[in-house]
Amino acid sequence: MKMMWKLILAGCLLCSLQAEAEIYKWRDEKGVMNYSDVPPQSGPAGTQKIKAATVPNDVPLTRSDAYHQEESASANKKPPESRESAPSAEAEALKAMQERLKGQNCAAARSNYRNYAVGGRMQSVNENGQKEYLSDDQIKEGLARAQQEIDENCPVE
Repeated sequence: MKMMWKLILAGCLLCSLQAEAEIYKWRDEKGVMNYSDVPPQSGPAGTQKIKAATVPNDVPLTRSDAYHQEESASANKKPPESRESAPSAEAEALKAMQERLKGQNCAAARSNYRNYAVGGRMQSVNENGQKEYLSDDQIKEGLARAQQEIDENCPVE
């Protein structure tokens, strides 16, 4: 037991030494800024202590939140346009969003099709939260439904 505590202590000491590593910063002959944990071979280099970045855990960021932030940022960057071109810009944005959604639906449909086509036993979760295995007929129906979704959402190649 004492040996394990000694090993844990030694590991903690080694980790803390790495956390205090220095970062060297210098410009080379071409004027390019370089960063390294090894000092440059020629000339003096400035050192910096780098602190680990912290992420606030106030509100978890979901995928849809990131999308809305991206949309609002792109909307803020656009210069104000005349009233006549605003509806066309909205229509273009709506069309682009529909195309993106159609592409995501296409990828999901192809993934579903592959899952059904592989064969074997498939399971789903019912309303009570219990696993139930799909019958052969249910698998065939799922395969047909996935093929229909591919036909609706994916462009002909």
